[in-house]
Amino acid sequence: MYESKNKYASQKEKLFTLSERLEHGMLKPQEVWSLAGKAKTTFYEDVKAGKVVLRKIGLRSSGVYGPDAKRYIESCLSFVGD
Repeated sequence: MYESKNKYASQKEKLFTLSERLEHGMLKPQEVWSLAGKAKTTFYEDVKAGKVVLRKIGLRSSGVYGPDAKRYIESCLSFVGD
């Protein structure tokens, strides 16, 4: 009979991990503000202030380059530790 295969199983193996994306990929804004421990509004205030740069990915989505996100997250976490 008809055998159903999960077409996403092979794609899941090709996905990058968070640490790989922090080194040389892109992160969604939601991922960045949650890793930085910031609220959504505070994150977008930081974007407006130039602390982090959003890049357009498509017509309706944006992302943050991994190295930029890593620096932003580390700077936010260093303020928490002080």
